[in-house]
Amino acid sequence: MQSKAPKNPNYAATVVALDKFVDLPNCDNVKAALIFGNSVIVSKSAQSGEVGLFFPVECQLSPEFLGANNLFRKPEWGNFDPNQKGYFEQHGRIKAVKFRGNKSEGFWIPISSLDYIGHNLNAWPVDLPYIFDSIGDHEICCKYVPNTKNKGQQNIRGRQPRLEDKIVEGQFRFHYDTENLRRNVHKIQPTDWISITDKWHGTSVVISNVLVNRQLHWYEKVLKFLGVPIKEHEYGMAYSSRRVLKEVNGETKTNFHFYKEDIWGIVANEVKDVIPKGYTLYGEIVGFTPEGSQIQKGYTYGCPVGGHRFLVYRVTNTNPDGKIVELSWPQMVEFCTKYGLEIVKELWYGQAVNFAPQLPLSEHWNESFLEALEQLYIKDQMCAYNNHLVPAEGIVVRVDRLEQSEAFKLKNFRFLEHESKELDKGEVDIETEESDTSN
Repeated sequence: MQSKAPKNPNYAATVVALDKFVDLPNCDNVKAALIFGNSVIVSKSAQSGEVGLFFPVECQLSPEFLGANNLFRKPEWGNFDPNQKGYFEQHGRIKAVKFRGNKSEGFWIPISSLDYIGHNLNAWPVDLPYIFDSIGDHEICCKYVPNTKNKGQQNIRGRQPRLEDKIVEGQFRFHYDTENLRRNVHKIQPTDWISITDKWHGTSVVISNVLVNRQLHWYEKVLKFLGVPIKEHEYGMAYSSRRVLKEVNGETKTNFHFYKEDIWGIVANEVKDVIPKGYTLYGEIVGFTPEGSQIQKGYTYGCPVGGHRFLVYRVTNTNPDGKIVELSWPQMVEFCTKYGLEIVKELWYGQAVNFAPQLPLSEHWNESFLEALEQLYIKDQMCAYNNHLVPAEGIVVRVDRLEQSEAFKLKNFRFLEHESKELDKGEVDIETEESDTSN
């Protein structure tokens, strides 16, 4: 077995053994398997204990995998057996859909689907989720990104100067990937201190006041050459979108942005004067760009046309040696209150065990905890902050840690279904546009 760490664990295959099933009305040949809290349509013949691969919504199966398992809807697209038909389109995308009124929240296929690779598959671990997106040189899956013309950023990356080299090493960090809670709920312990917040649909931004490399004057370079100590670093502002560093200490990487205007730079300029040295803000921008474009279609959160809101969800402090300290949730709230910054909407904070104290502390506590979250905050809710016109995205459960918090997202099926329909229409948002699919 030569699998690699997945590029994006939220859109990768997981080795699982089927356990729980639900019979579906009006369905004679299929039933639902409950996998990480997702309802997944499987064959009526699927048995408890059967080992296979689970793929989440908006995962894209590779053409090789599709062809080897005869999954293409039209055999001529690449099925190994030209007489067998599947139900996948050429793009191999897994969508959030309803089958005869029943939710389909992913795709499961027996482990024998990897027979074509020729590995010994009997040793795959199933006691803990095992996640991968490739085996050796064989790609299995990746995140689905529509084949659309890029709006500028990624087409010109190779021609741009490296702003990253202007920041002192270890000072600036993008936000880590927020993984799917359904597949990671086992990582939360009853004694953990957690915050539960609304997940709003906007665009991510990182704004830092960190050490950058000074542009030395000619005489300073001479003095440095002669061995005279020169101040080479200073604190300066840097900001980025989710995956693209855009400006360091006044020097801009590019004038091309997903939107017509640099909404990240606009927000950075609004808050830069209140960020102490060494601090980094991570947050979400929602509403509109100044010229009136919606940052996310239908999700305006009460902003007037041309207006926006910046909501902080994480704050860190980085010392000159690059050591990070993460502000706990109460510290972050105090920090943002002091500096007049808006915070993402808190739903609950405390030790996890106290969120639902009626739950018994047993080996199934994590599953019960997840179910309690689903019942209270998810369950196909519409977004109260957008007049119930669009689905609520979901919630984020964050675990406080000293050096780096852990955050997990729990999305609403109705939102996933909405997202799938938007992609069907070719509507690509900034988070998908900047997905790390090539590195």
